[in-house]
Amino acid sequence: MFFLSSKILSFLIDPLFWVVILFFLSIILRIKLIKKRFFILGFIILLFFSNTFIYNLVNDLWLVKFEKPKKNHDYGIILGGMIDLESEDDNIIFSNTNDRLLNTIELFSKGFIKKILITGASGSLTSKMKEAEILKNYLVGTGIPDSCVLTENKSNNTYENAMFSEGILNNIHPKSKLSCLIITSDFHMRRTMACFKKTKLNVYPFTKKSKFKHFDLEKIILPQSKILFKWKILFHEIFGYMSYKIFGYL
Repeated sequence: MFFLSSKILSFLIDPLFWVVILFFLSIILRIKLIKKRFFILGFIILLFFSNTFIYNLVNDLWLVKFEKPKKNHDYGIILGGMIDLESEDDNIIFSNTNDRLLNTIELFSKGFIKKILITGASGSLTSKMKEAEILKNYLVGTGIPDSCVLTENKSNNTYENAMFSEGILNNIHPKSKLSCLIITSDFHMRRTMACFKKTKLNVYPFTKKSKFKHFDLEKIILPQSKILFKWKILFHEIFGYMSYKIFGYL
């Protein structure tokens, strides 16, 4: 039920969804004053949520503070959500969050992590794709030893990522309090760390993105369509964090 509710909420918090609704109402309603108000409100929302400068200011308040990782963590735990639901072993379609995977490869090659645990199934209501298994095959194909890559392919949300990952590592190392580097996208790190801190693992965030410092006049003035999607992701994380608080997951 919680999983289904989160998917419905993700749809409802999309700013573009409300822009479309308001514009649609401004067309079908007959009362001119109300039509005009709905149109103006929709236009204001569209301008606000397509402004890069405003988004960056709000997003920076949400991001976890940058921390330089230390070497020799026992595991790097990488969260799924990087590939399209249509992906297969021989045809992986990466999303724009594949920085998680690239960062993992770099961290392993430089000795920051000894082993890798990939956690996540598909995160979809309908797909039976096992993302962790697909990504393991990809990592092994890059030259990382098979023995160094573990998978957890039952979790469908961040809370389950943390709980199931802890279960797997506790079974392998029952008497050790492992040092784990948590690898995910910057916008997802706050909720992820809060979930993993409920476990008995020693967890540390890996983030690369620094605070917003660059001011581009074009981005301040002109609307950017891609920013609408970024707001949806940010709202999903904020409401997800609040929901986890309510349900006692954090």
